Amino acid sequence: MQENIDEARPRAARDDKRDAIIRTALAAFLTDGYAATSMSSVAAKVGGSKATLYNYFKSKEELFTAICERKCEQFQMFLHEAEIESGGDLKATLTSFGERFVAFVLSDDSVATFRMAIAEAERFPEIGQAIYNSGVRQNQRRMTAFLGQAKDAGQLRDDADVTCAAEQFLDLCLSGLHRRRLWNVTPHPSREEIHGNVARAVETFMRAYAVY
Repeated sequence: MQENIDEARPRAARDDKRDAIIRTALAAFLTDGYAATSMSSVAAKVGGSKATLYNYFKSKEELFTAICERKCEQFQMFLHEAEIESGGDLKATLTSFGERFVAFVLSDDSVATFRMAIAEAERFPEIGQAIYNSGVRQNQRRMTAFLGQAKDAGQLRDDADVTCAAEQFLDLCLSGLHRRRLWNVTPHPSREEIHGNVARAVETFMRAYAVY
């Protein structure tokens, strides 16, 4: 028993260190931009040598990918409360999922990360690839799987392309709000604004794909 505890301690310490690096690197990327942030500067902010940092991440690209993956993990945990399950009230489930999805995507950290990606993606395409693979693609896969179950349960039309439908639903939920938020035209939308936007998205989606 003692041996298991002794073995767990180094792993926990390493995990804590990795988490600290990711948090520090995210703050540095958002403050200074991707190009201006170096592994050396991250190591200095974390408090340690660059060699130690490279023990955890082999490159800046790998570090940034880890940040995106961590945000995706947080997003999946956040959306777990939406209880996306087949066989239930499709409209209610889509509404719950949509509102949580929009709130997360429009959060300050998410918007700042997206702005940085857009600004740097031409020079550093790995940024866009990391966000797309770790975030956008995962969200679409989750929604596609759910809609596939809904289709099998007879809740969606037999000819529905669930992959296309998933992408359309997520875009509908963000419609209008996302662009205005990214361009700093409006502040973070209120809960009522998010609810209204998602309600319209769900209504449009149901008219296009649902079986009544």
